[in-house]
Amino acid sequence: MFKNIDTNLKADLRKKNSFKDELDFSTYNIYSCMAILFVFLVLLLSIMAVVAAPNPVFGI
Repeated sequence: MFKNIDTNLKADLRKKNSFKDELDFSTYNIYSCMAILFVFLVLLLSIMAVVAAPNPVFGI
């Protein structure tokens, strides 16, 4: 039978969206996202500090 292979190259003319374009045209506010990230970071560090603290029951 005949092979049905298309050897013609087709140009992709669609605009490639970058990550920066997505942020520029989105409704997200980058400053509020950074504030939320900072709060989560402080919460995570405080939990790590409590876990790493020595237990006073097993003290000297």
